[in-house]
Amino acid sequence: MDQERWEKQMRKAIAVFAVMVVLLTGLWSALALATETSKGPDGVYEGVAGGHNGEMTVSVEFKDGIIHDVKVIRHVETAGVTENAIANTTAAIVATNSPDVDVTTGATFTSRGIMNAVRKAIENAGGKADEFPAPEKAAPAEDEILECDVIVVGGGGGGITAAVRAAQMGANVILLEKNGQLGGDTALNAGTLVATGSKFQKEFLKEENDSPELLYEDIMRIGKHANDPAMVRVISETIGETVDWLIDEMGVPYDVAATQYPDHSANRQIGVVGRSPAFFEVMENRFKAFGGTVLLETRATVLLTDEENSVTGVVAVAKDGHKITLYARSVVLATGGYGANISLLPDTLYGYKFYGRSTDTGDGFLMAVDIGADTINLDYVKAYTQGVETVPNRALAATASSTAASNGHGAIYVNTKGERVVNETGTLSEQTEATVEQEDRILYLLMDEDAYRTYVAKSLEDRLVTTEDDLNKWYSIKIGGRPVIAKSESLDELCEIMGIDAEGLKHTVAVYNANCEKGEDPIFGKVNPVALDEGGMYYIVEQKPRFCTTLGGLKADADMAILSVDGTPVKNLFGAGSVIGGANGRDSMTAMMNSWAIGSGRVGGEAAAKNAGVD
Repeated sequence: MDQERWEKQMRKAIAVFAVMVVLLTGLWSALALATETSKGPDGVYEGVAGGHNGEMTVSVEFKDGIIHDVKVIRHVETAGVTENAIANTTAAIVATNSPDVDVTTGATFTSRGIMNAVRKAIENAGGKADEFPAPEKAAPAEDEILECDVIVVGGGGGGITAAVRAAQMGANVILLEKNGQLGGDTALNAGTLVATGSKFQKEFLKEENDSPELLYEDIMRIGKHANDPAMVRVISETIGETVDWLIDEMGVPYDVAATQYPDHSANRQIGVVGRSPAFFEVMENRFKAFGGTVLLETRATVLLTDEENSVTGVVAVAKDGHKITLYARSVVLATGGYGANISLLPDTLYGYKFYGRSTDTGDGFLMAVDIGADTINLDYVKAYTQGVETVPNRALAATASSTAASNGHGAIYVNTKGERVVNETGTLSEQTEATVEQEDRILYLLMDEDAYRTYVAKSLEDRLVTTEDDLNKWYSIKIGGRPVIAKSESLDELCEIMGIDAEGLKHTVAVYNANCEKGEDPIFGKVNPVALDEGGMYYIVEQKPRFCTTLGGLKADADMAILSVDGTPVKNLFGAGSVIGGANGRDSMTAMMNSWAIGSGRVGGEAAAKNAGVD
């Protein structure tokens, strides 16, 4: 009996032990699974990392150890260039549960900034970024062949305008853009145009003394008469029609430009409400409504020609590497300039800071030259002053901010010697020339409190910075050992900080203010000069020469047909925008680069459609 009881107790003990083993094993497995899948506590965490223009802050929501949502909640990236990159990168991170995803072409630093900020958020959540590995890359798609009436290569101001006009006329149009978003360099500007001859000019600018002939003379004067007269004639005689078309038929919201720059001899400057990004929103929607096709992140590499050297299409490469061969009756090159291609630039750009896009590599220009296209003015680039070098060798375009601060406020341009060297309310061309004439190729804008508040307000209005705090960060940026901006109640201290001759600057301010009391500027002829307030805070910000677009390029005729070296048109090949040279000579008036891009785009797109048999 004792033996039987003992055996029963043993069997029970063994059963209990077995159950415990099962339970412990299950618990251990659950803990292991939790360890494997939970890379940090659930919830929302933030991370910060550097983008293209400055810091980016993201919020990352984790659920069950998985990246559930990513939002970019603060950034100072460029409007009109980075919206698609932000949308694409955040969506890809959520879809793959990894911060290691493909960048958006043309916005690499923005894409990487988001990824790095997500990594920081993972760490802040108590996880490790390497526990969210990159997904396997998909195999490239099969090579493909496409056919259409008109191919437009490049989706900047000239390209989108050419594409819309051709599609509006009934052409089947495919628009190729190697970046991840339409816009090109046009997206970086304020969206201003000259409106000579338009209904808008008569109704809203009330200008009665302008004419295509006067515009022609102004363009040639500012271009130092190095222009191609045929291109100047095209833009001066057709820009009014283009403005009316944009407003009346396309619905682009234009208004009188906030600043009427003095290099124009008449009131003719208008601007898009919402700047250039608003222009592209309207035009892209129009293009798609007309049945057009957009292929983003698709880079054209070769122009196809037949035995007579007539252009028959384009070879392009998609982002995943597969080849797209496109055939068309007309091809419009609108790939912009070559400002980012050092091998094509003149050696006279010492001290200039590039503010364009790294993708400005002259692709279309080189493709056309390869099949015998002629060129013009390759040594000329469009330079401005008023650049603020917040990133080494790259400058923010602060022209509008400096101009606003200089007009009707206490502000003067001085060099490192403290000398005033140019009329602050003169033309941008004069101010640029004064800057590059300096041995160190730099000027400074000295402002009193009133002028500085105007500078800040204009910077915010134009989205040069997102908040005043972002501008305040400039005070800690040093390039070459000196800050880009400084402030002090003492001119002596200000000069010590910036490396400017103090005695020279104090003498300049004294003479300038004394002349202002007399209401005159005998040195530079500034009209209604305003003295700098003495006894308050002074501000000084660097003004460096900057360039983006090139002024030289391919030669073309009045229909924007690209010309060969023998002077005859390359059959079926057209151009638009900065890929064509000569329109602006050695320099361009304010608003003329944009006017040329859009104006030549309408002319070129229409000619390409007609060449394809569409009326």
